This record gives sequence, C-alpha cells and structure tokens, in this order.
Amino acid sequence: MRTLCVFTAIVASAVSSSTADEKAKGLQTIRVASLSIFPAKWDKASNADKIESMVRKAAKEDVELIITPEGVLEGYVVNEVIREEDAEKKRILTESFQKLAEPRDGPYLKRFCALANELNVHLVLGFLESDGGKTYNSAGLINPEGELIGVYRKTHFAQGYVVNPPGYTAGQEYPVFDIGQAKIGMMICFDRQPPEPARSLALGGAEIIVCPSYGGRGDWNTRLMQVRAYENSVPIVFTHPQQSLIIDRNGELLKECEEDSYAIYDLPIRSSKKRNSVTNRRPETYRSLSTDQ
Repeated sequence: MRTLCVFTAIVASAVSSSTADEKAKGLQTIRVASLSIFPAKWDKASNADKIESMVRKAAKEDVELIITPEGVLEGYVVNEVIREEDAEKKRILTESFQKLAEPRDGPYLKRFCALANELNVHLVLGFLESDGGKTYNSAGLINPEGELIGVYRKTHFAQGYVVNPPGYTAGQEYPVFDIGQAKIGMMICFDRQPPEPARSLALGGAEIIVCPSYGGRGDWNTRLMQVRAYENSVPIVFTHPQQSLIIDRNGELLKECEEDSYAIYDLPIRSSKKRNSVTNRRPETYRSLSTDQ
C-alpha cells in the first residue's frame, strides 16, 4: 500500500518514526523534503511566494535538503512556446520566454539564497536560467550559508533539439556536489528516462540523486524511479508538481505525496556499498553507446 502525506501533521508523525528506525540501525541519515508545488505559468512573483511558503513549512520539520519541481520558478513554459503555431504569437512568446529567464545573480535567485540562509537548509530550485545569451532548464543548489554552490542544466529534451526557442540549450555535464551530509547529483525530468544520466551520477560519487520534474508521472514513473535507484544503489528523490517520491537505494518506495503537499524522510547514506551491477561493469563492451545510432 502506498503512503500519501498530504497534511503537515501526518508528515511530522511519519518523519519521527522513520528517524527512530534509522538511528536505531546506527545509519547516517539526511532529512530530505520533496515539495510538490504546482506553479502558475509565466508568473515568477506568485510562484516565488508559493515556493517560499512551502519551504518555510517544510523547514519547521528540521529538514536538511529541500527539493522543488522542474521550472517551478517560472512555471515551466517552454512547451507553450514550442506548441504555438501562429508566427506572430510565437515571436511574442519567444521574447517573453527569454525575458523570463533568470541569471544566477538575478533577484529571485538572491531571494532564495537569503531564504536558505535564514532557514539553515540546502535548497534545490528549478528555474529557467539565462547565461551568455542562452537559456537553460536548470536546477540550482543553494547551501545554508545562502550561496549558490552548484547548477545542473538538463541534458536531455523529450521534444528533441530542433523545435526549441532560439538559444534554448541542453547541458553537457553531470556534476556531483558535496554538501557535507551527502554528495548530491541532479537530473531533470526526461533525464531519468535514458539510463546513462543516473549511472553517470552514481559513478561520479552521488550518494543521493534528486530529480526535479514537470512532465510524466504516475505508476509507470514510480516503477522507473525504483529501477534507477536499484540499478545504481543510490536513493532517488523525484519531485513533480503532482507527485513526490522518496525511494531508497534498494528501490523501495519510502514516501510519496500529491499536488501542493510535501514528503519528508530521513534517507540513510551508504556511500561505500554498491551493487555488483555497478562494481562489475565492463565499460569496454559499451563503446557503441558513445557513438550516434
């Protein structure tokens, strides 16, 4: 049976029991919160207020790492531009899209850096990034000192790479960030469907993989996320506006919640233990995977 955590009181009760279980086993844990925030399209101001409100609520549960959905700041609007068929409307939407993008030193990033510092939490924020005349689908990692210590840029687009707004660019790297309590890897939405991003993060030393998302969800996605966690021996936190999943390294679904609520769990960190599907790989037999098919 699945567990839905819709109200803060329910979440708090579940967190206390999970904490006791993990501490009883002598395991190092990190308390994570996955926020299923449903944003408004094109409205950074109202979305920022909604994000801040839910971050503040989750922070009262003594969480250490908070994750928000893909594109939560601006409402994930790239598909609105792509799907518009009228040329003039598409031009106007494209201009709006580019103006909506946030630089790393932009006012909303500064706002959430200040919030993370005030609440003493790590925060993963999904946002449309502007940098050097290009835009990126990004997730920023902010530390409790209020510093933007890392940014991951989505590497795989479900819609392909030729229909996007001018300058909308895929990322090229899979960085892993050491936040002290754990090493964090990030992937965004469609990145979870090909197996290589999660495996790259696991091989890079990730002890937790977070996956802000806006696209597909449901039972098929739950099974997919469980497989990604199991095959890489890494816990995964999937954060979608209408579904949050917290999954352990063995693929067990620990917590989930629905729209406009949040899930909290104390995830055990086992950096030294990897399944033999990771340790006994033979990369020399996979060379064809690095060539275009």
